[in-house]
Amino acid sequence: MSVIFLAVLFAAVATFSGARLLIGPASGAAGDQLARISSNSSGGIVAEEGSSVGDRLIRPLSGWLVSHLARLLPARVAHHFEEQLAVAGRPVSLQTFLAFMVAGPIAGLALAGEFVLSSPPSSPGMAILEFGGGIFLGGALPVYWLSGKVRRRQVRIGRELPDAVDLIVVSVEAGLSLEAALSRVGDDPRHLIAAEFRRVLADMNLGMGRRAALQGLMARTGVPAMTSLVSAILQADQTGMGIAQVLRSQSTQLRDQRKQRAEEAAMKAPLKMLFPLIFFIFPSLFVVILGPAVISIMDNLTK
Repeated sequence: MSVIFLAVLFAAVATFSGARLLIGPASGAAGDQLARISSNSSGGIVAEEGSSVGDRLIRPLSGWLVSHLARLLPARVAHHFEEQLAVAGRPVSLQTFLAFMVAGPIAGLALAGEFVLSSPPSSPGMAILEFGGGIFLGGALPVYWLSGKVRRRQVRIGRELPDAVDLIVVSVEAGLSLEAALSRVGDDPRHLIAAEFRRVLADMNLGMGRRAALQGLMARTGVPAMTSLVSAILQADQTGMGIAQVLRSQSTQLRDQRKQRAEEAAMKAPLKMLFPLIFFIFPSLFVVILGPAVISIMDNLTK
């Protein structure tokens, strides 16, 4: 009965969390306040008639469930995953991710219970090991998914950064300011790094200083090359060095690092090709080459 209860609880968590992802994240405090003001001004009749079932039932229930599940984790863990989500580009909200962090072990426990009931283990220790493995896998899957998002985004930013810095160098040497050069890079919507530079310019327009905005860029990306670039720009601002000279040296260094990464990947390619060759290609070659010889030898031996 307890396993069935856990399975039903996990189904409810997955359903409401998935509905929250499909419907969209809840609005912020300002949006909620505006929604309350508009609903009060219209008497609540228009909002009730025009809203869907998801707006009236699923979204409030899922928001309540997600918020309560998120409170089960320590604040330090929540802060760590908040930083990781920022580096990953915020694919989901923090509350939704924490809800999946809590729902994952519940799902693993339910699946392990189902497996234990279907095929009883030989000893209690094996049952405990299966339950522990289910809980561990259920909690590790969201973390693995988030780390993959972070890694892929950092790799993409690292690939786009040398070309973006080259464009910034050309713009600065042509007489533009650093902000105008960042705006030139941010005009290209195809690149992921353009959105980050637009975020820097938006922070500056809202009154944030250049140092704080660039430090925010460094924290959001987590790429070592970006950290080196931002540190060099901030040091140039402090010492009064020419920004064009600093950016030129950083551009040369980034191109050299990209070349070294390409050479390193080329050197790893033969080792990565070794296992497919041994397990997939060589057996087929042996069958094609030695097959007729083996058949002829067997025919001669049977005569």
